[in-house]
Amino acid sequence: MDSNIGTAMHALMEELFPICRSLTGSGVRESLEILKRIAPLEIHEVPSGTRCFDWTVPDEWSVREAYVADSSGRKVIDFAENNLHLVGYSEPIEAEMDLEDLQVHLHSIPDQPGAIPYRTSYYDRTWGFCLCQKDRDALVPGTYRVKIDSTLAPGVLNYAELIIPGEQEDEVFLATNICHPSMANNELSGPVTCAFLARHLLEKPCRYTYRIAFVPETIGAIAYLSRNVERMKARTIAGYQVVCTGGPDDFTYLESRQGDTLADRAARHVLTQSGAAHRLLDYTHRASDERQYCSPRIGLPVGSLMRSKYHEYPQYHTSLDDLDFVTAEQLASSYALYCSILDGIEANRTYHTTLDGCEPNLGRRGFYPTLGGQSHKAADTRLYRGIMAYADGDHDLIGIATRHGWSITDAARAAQTLVEAGLIKEAARSTGKEETLRK
Repeated sequence: MDSNIGTAMHALMEELFPICRSLTGSGVRESLEILKRIAPLEIHEVPSGTRCFDWTVPDEWSVREAYVADSSGRKVIDFAENNLHLVGYSEPIEAEMDLEDLQVHLHSIPDQPGAIPYRTSYYDRTWGFCLCQKDRDALVPGTYRVKIDSTLAPGVLNYAELIIPGEQEDEVFLATNICHPSMANNELSGPVTCAFLARHLLEKPCRYTYRIAFVPETIGAIAYLSRNVERMKARTIAGYQVVCTGGPDDFTYLESRQGDTLADRAARHVLTQSGAAHRLLDYTHRASDERQYCSPRIGLPVGSLMRSKYHEYPQYHTSLDDLDFVTAEQLASSYALYCSILDGIEANRTYHTTLDGCEPNLGRRGFYPTLGGQSHKAADTRLYRGIMAYADGDHDLIGIATRHGWSITDAARAAQTLVEAGLIKEAARSTGKEETLRK
């Protein structure tokens, strides 16, 4: 694992952390401009009011100031101190009220007294503040001044994309979200990981074309699909929703809705070969934008590899999901696994044997050890025989490697040797499904 990558990723996260992001607004644009230093993203706009399938792009939200002050003028809640203090998409207000009326608009978590919760009201016009339970308990009866200097007006929703052309038009899709304020694992680990994966892919020749999207959650993914869906349905062979990649827990792989796609098989294979502690979840545990990409009329093969999965760690959607919760080492480990998965997809191929009859005579071709004790040659022979046994045009290398307990890297190396010897040839494009190899 490259420790320098993790350090660079965490440094980028530190720069992005203070910015107030939401579905729309200057915070999203500022964040995307920073990410452009890592990869050459193209930023797009979708005007407010645009119909996207069953949804409509909302007005743009901007905040200049927001606070609650007590009768002495002391700010007891201040958006300037922590952007989680303000409920997302709060409408403007300037008023005085007593504590009882104010309490209706306050949000806290009683069993996490030191955490500021994250709350939003994107599609319902209201306002509110979030604070620690211990600070809420300290509020005394009296008159409070509430001020939210915000704007909800027609504007744009921004997203960014990067298309990295490969030798083939078939696409691998990587998507992440860029819409939450100051939270490290739940928000920033995804776009940071995605940006560095983009840089990695730009530095080498690729067999497949890569489509990488940074979108606000739900409405951003829906807007992106509304503009690109036909091309993506025709060309996407695998995809991943890159979120929650920086936490301290074991890896979790969430399968696509289909469960048997190339994306799923590649991820399961690499996780097993890596030896990393992990668990596999089916699509019933979905909760991020894989919901949009895998929806029945879209049907893209999109899974998600995570650490500290959303909804499953106590710091989730609170101020405790901070820069200490996510470490450079944790970010680097997720990045490395994603790189291995993408490398596995690049190396994956399906082969036909070129011979009639039974298995080839490997000995006369120098592929069989002639002396005892040559364990390395025996291992290679097992690879050759295994690949030849399944070289029927229906079984790909990931499936063959998984069946035998090999790495896709070793299988690809052995297959290339067999190609050069004229014993196998690459078959036409596979669907990526190998249900017969699933155990």
